[in-house]
Amino acid sequence: MINSVALTLLLGFELSFYLLIVQTGITEHFNSDLFKLFPIFVGGVSGTLLAGFNWGRFNNPIHKIITALSIQFIMSFLYPSYNSIELFILGLAIGMMAPLGIYLFKQHQQLSLFFALAIAYTVGTYNFTSAADERVYIAILFSTIVLLSALTLRDFIVEKTKETHYKVITFIPLVLWILLDSNLFETLSRHPRINIWDTYTYIIISFHLLGLISAYFINIKENKQHIIIFTLFVISYSLSYLELPFALAIVYPFVISYYNVIVFTSLTKLTSLKELSFVMVFVGWIASGTGLALALSKLLH
Repeated sequence: MINSVALTLLLGFELSFYLLIVQTGITEHFNSDLFKLFPIFVGGVSGTLLAGFNWGRFNNPIHKIITALSIQFIMSFLYPSYNSIELFILGLAIGMMAPLGIYLFKQHQQLSLFFALAIAYTVGTYNFTSAADERVYIAILFSTIVLLSALTLRDFIVEKTKETHYKVITFIPLVLWILLDSNLFETLSRHPRINIWDTYTYIIISFHLLGLISAYFINIKENKQHIIIFTLFVISYSLSYLELPFALAIVYPFVISYYNVIVFTSLTKLTSLKELSFVMVFVGWIASGTGLALALSKLLH
């Protein structure tokens, strides 16, 4: 029971930290300047790959997580005025957590994963409109919660499961969904007429939760799931072009939650941490970075 709660808090508040501090807070502080933000991207990719390597005596995933979160905790006190080296170090910590956090969850821990995502979407959405430069207390608080959760899990043993191999093509749709989401998210958050978070906070939270419930409790074959996600993204993009924020506040949060359940459950099936780290570079950093670049270029909007 204690481990389940700790796992839930660890992933839930780490995802919230990423959304509010890394993805939006730091990006806004540096005015979306990709050149200034590049060190955090390099650090993120490096950290994600580093997590998959053997650390000798400290190779236990929990020990790696405690190391990464200790770095994140220290760096939180410096928010938001980071120099290039500090951005790289923060990216390194966040990058390590990307595969390690997912690696802790196995197929029988889906309920903990469900509640972790529910926390992330609720807390992240509720605090989204707070001033980006004034989130230092959020950075410190969330880092404290996840570090304490990791320390609670210090004796936790990750279950060894039967080794499985997946073809790279299996993860291509996941990369596409994250790219489409990242581009639309970055576009909406910068567009005054379709910035849904300023007005529809509780509607967004409600449909995030509805999307999670639908993905978890409605049994649909994988190929049909991808068709549903593609259709919902087409609708979301259409609503953004038509500038219909209320409808967007219903459809877009639903599709985010729905496809993220598919992404997380697919990634938890990878039993090799090295393979998971490699996949996360593309599914996480490259897909989301490309989406940000597309949004800033305004090619799709």
